[in-house]
Amino acid sequence: MNLQGEDSVRIGKISLLLCALILVMTACAPKLRGIDLGKDRSPDFRLNDARGESVALSDYRGKVVVLSFLYTNCLDECPLIASKLRSVANQLGDSMKQVAYVAVSVDPEYDTPAAVQEFLQVHNLDGKMRYLIGTKEQLEPIWKAYYVGTLSNASSVNPVAHTTRTLIIDKQGNQRIELGTIFDPADAVYNVRALLAE
Repeated sequence: MNLQGEDSVRIGKISLLLCALILVMTACAPKLRGIDLGKDRSPDFRLNDARGESVALSDYRGKVVVLSFLYTNCLDECPLIASKLRSVANQLGDSMKQVAYVAVSVDPEYDTPAAVQEFLQVHNLDGKMRYLIGTKEQLEPIWKAYYVGTLSNASSVNPVAHTTRTLIIDKQGNQRIELGTIFDPADAVYNVRALLAE
């Protein structure tokens, strides 16, 4: 009886079984909804929120982060995004303890602590979202790192034109999904839950 040969066959069968299991598990992983960003590392940054507290994106490692770029005087897209994010938070319920909403200002001139606080209260996001502000010099590198273009004095209706980006970042700090401006809150809820389960 050749025990070494039997052990080799057994090890080969176990290896084959493990490979098959990994393939099945990978194929069963939920497909996220939105623009797939792969798993690029999110550039870190540090800014102050409306209360003057210093916040870094990396402070939220271990949580799923929903990162958006907004301004308080916006009359169209930003209030719509805020409304959808409120809906997502409501649908997530207790899971929101594992999620961080972070907004970065695209209007350093008018996004004052008072304006941000009012925006958060009006949109029922106070206590749910960290809205980060800073000077143009502090914000520009962040806009550039996240491919957010801004144009001041764009029109009398909306004084700032900007790229509208809402990203979902996984617990390891990787950009995973970009939601469009007109995203369905159900898709965002699905994505957040899928990333929480990873």
